[in-house]
Amino acid sequence: MSTKTCYELIILTNLCPFSKFQLLNLANQNMKKVISFSLLVFMASSSLSYGQTKNSSTGSYAFGNSKPGLMNITELNFGIGLYRLERDFSKRIFNLTSICSIGLARNFSGGIGVGVSLYDGGTLVPLFADFRYFTKIRKARIFIFGDGGILLNSANTTNGFKFLVSPGAGVIFPVGNKLSLSLGAGLVTQLMKGFDHDSFVIIKPGMIYLFNKN
Repeated sequence: MSTKTCYELIILTNLCPFSKFQLLNLANQNMKKVISFSLLVFMASSSLSYGQTKNSSTGSYAFGNSKPGLMNITELNFGIGLYRLERDFSKRIFNLTSICSIGLARNFSGGIGVGVSLYDGGTLVPLFADFRYFTKIRKARIFIFGDGGILLNSANTTNGFKFLVSPGAGVIFPVGNKLSLSLGAGLVTQLMKGFDHDSFVIIKPGMIYLFNKN
């Protein structure tokens, strides 16, 4: 075997594992770009929808300058992991949640949520409290949210339950007197024993149905 051939084999041997690691990082970077781009597109769309909303109807929505009433918030959550991607329940997350919420004070609501979360390693059931602050910046209706609770493990593992913490913010798109669409983005952190944790960057499109005003 020639010296040139030996050098080529050494280079290929060292390059293959490194290339696999690079491809994983590249995929995660591309996913983050897709999430960021999707958020910007929906934010731009909101500006157009606000321009088409009549000023006479702005007072009919319970978001921005009043105490919210009883409402249901249904959301989809899409996320990618930020740390320790080599283990289960840390790479990707997709879940559906439903929150029953009511106004606690002006522009502030609190409620209880439940859902189903699908991971690369199995299924978890989130049970959490949801708090939101609603405000208006010019014509845009903005909300800031904070969630906290537990994730119940429905898979046959010994991990037990995890604690859940999720802060973030979003924008609301009114489509009627009682119905609005929303788009949020935030961070989900799962806390386990020994202060170990997994984190995800998420986007969360949703629908808000207002039953009544306070």
